[in-house]
Amino acid sequence: MRKRYNSHSFPVKSATSVLTVFILFLLSATTVDAQILKIDESQIVERNGMIMAPAPDMGEICTLDHLDTDAHYHVKRHDLTAKWMSEVRSSEFEIDYVNNCGDQVWPQQARQAFEYALSIWESHLDSSVPIRIRANWVEQEGNTLGSAGPTQIFQLQGAEPNTWYTIAQAAAMTGQDLVQEFDLSHDININMNCNFANWYYGLDANTPSGQIDFVTVVLHEVGHGIGFIGSMSANDDNQNGGYGFGENNDPIIYDRFTEDGDGVALLNTGTYQNPSQNLYQALTGQRGGVFFTGNEAIGVNAAQPVPLFAPSEWSSGSSYSHVDQATFTQTENALMRPQIEQAFAMHSPGPIFCGMLSDWGWPLGASCLELVGAEAIIAVSESDLDFGVTNVGSPVERTFEISNDESAEDPLSYNIQIDSDNFSVTPSAAASGSLQPGESTEITIRYNPNNDRIHTGQIRLSHNAMNASSPINISLGGEALQRDEIARLEDNYPNPFNPSTTIPYVLPQTSNVRLDLFNISGQLVRTIVNEQQGEGRYELEINISDLSSGVYIYRLIVDDFIDSKKMMLVK
Repeated sequence: MRKRYNSHSFPVKSATSVLTVFILFLLSATTVDAQILKIDESQIVERNGMIMAPAPDMGEICTLDHLDTDAHYHVKRHDLTAKWMSEVRSSEFEIDYVNNCGDQVWPQQARQAFEYALSIWESHLDSSVPIRIRANWVEQEGNTLGSAGPTQIFQLQGAEPNTWYTIAQAAAMTGQDLVQEFDLSHDININMNCNFANWYYGLDANTPSGQIDFVTVVLHEVGHGIGFIGSMSANDDNQNGGYGFGENNDPIIYDRFTEDGDGVALLNTGTYQNPSQNLYQALTGQRGGVFFTGNEAIGVNAAQPVPLFAPSEWSSGSSYSHVDQATFTQTENALMRPQIEQAFAMHSPGPIFCGMLSDWGWPLGASCLELVGAEAIIAVSESDLDFGVTNVGSPVERTFEISNDESAEDPLSYNIQIDSDNFSVTPSAAASGSLQPGESTEITIRYNPNNDRIHTGQIRLSHNAMNASSPINISLGGEALQRDEIARLEDNYPNPFNPSTTIPYVLPQTSNVRLDLFNISGQLVRTIVNEQQGEGRYELEINISDLSSGVYIYRLIVDDFIDSKKMMLVK
């Protein structure tokens, strides 16, 4: 974990949501007015197959009745992971500490607690790219504890189409440092109230009566910053509900897993037009509640959809983007509730939140994988997939199999991410799923090259099995010629040579092939190939030690294609 300490003042926007003394910060990508939540269209950037937009600026203040009781409920960092001694860090956070509290600066105890919270997340997430946080020590009104949010949202090729992801998740999925690539500063902004008097900075999850656990609040804020946010919003005045960001009102990935009490997706426009009063009714729990229905989260919730917080009046920053308060109080899944009690500490994301992360495509670290399923046994049929040679515009498909051994005790959950836009899972919905013990599934990967060259890529297969490290990497390779190009003849190597050289040529399909060698006078001296050959790249080594030094011409004929090149034998 890297730290940078800044002593200068930093202008801070108004909190995205607010807590009273006993209320945990309610981050949200929601607001009180349906369809009022917008992003600045002029700042949308398209580059390298990705679309970036600034995260919506939430200015609404949320005030809830505070909880005036001591919970005396404490879960330490490793209480939920039986194999915690094997825990390894699989992600890294970088922190910029910024002071904006008059003469006050970040207290040493607060920094230690902040970093301890991040160290917990570092073993629960899997990202090759640092997650950069701007941590503001700032005076906030009333009893606000803190606020947080992603700085940017992204749409990605190879991910769920027309769907936004937080920048931290987009970077983890693609393996690209999006902060550097798009000349940004941070992934997540977190504000912590410098004037709150009852912080408990201890790391032992033993919060005394009357105090709020600093580590728990930071864990919660990071949870929102990495993706526990929805785009749903509602208006109690006109009783309309709506969702989406950008010109097409595209949802955040979290939205794609939410349903009403009858199992109807909130994104189902046949039932819930955008905006509509029907959607308002659903968001305020009038249609049997609101539930998260991803396979992973359901799998660790006794096979039941996960209840979300849906009070009868819309509460900006609280409704929808939290798990249900009553259901998960005094449980191991209490971290992401909308309210926090005194004398309470939860130093783990909990199984359900880890399952939700997996459902929306976050690569999981060892600690989350431990929580979502310890006894799945994975087998993967291939370690690499070779797509051979094709033409631009002529896709090629290959398959591999994922299985969960019949002796496994838990379902196997998996998620597939590919780091190249020339390869994709087809259909895209097959990129994630769950297999019961003894089940298997065949995954189809499509190679659809967008230019004529050799392409490589890698599948990152994240999973919850304990018999293999996660992710499992599968290499991808293919080569493309131009659209309708029949064959390609390349330069021999080495050249000049003595007495052997290699002649490369490429065939996108099975063809009749003739390769001849001529002297400089045009006389045929040797026929090297005269046969039907299948598609592929050929590297044909020839030895012409019996010929004299000089320039020779090699000619390739493939159906109607003819090409020739020169080589030089030097003895």
